[in-house]
Amino acid sequence: MSFWVISYHINFQMDDGTTVTRNDMRTTEDPKVSSEKKARKWLLDRYHNSNDPMVDMSNLFVGIKNEELIIDEIIHNTESFK
Repeated sequence: MSFWVISYHINFQMDDGTTVTRNDMRTTEDPKVSSEKKARKWLLDRYHNSNDPMVDMSNLFVGIKNEELIIDEIIHNTESFK
């Protein structure tokens, strides 16, 4: 079984002019995700179409002017856990 690990961060531009950066990662075993390009598309789809936060949002629900998602690394793991 193979899976993809996608690490990313989001830069939040706050109303007061400061920038707050939060990072996280997601893993997918979806058989439709068969390339790095599809892994990127999979993550961007979740970012744009999900109501769940992609990062820890503590102390960030007010004052966000805009945000930018940046994908840091995409790893394809094909090794088993035997």
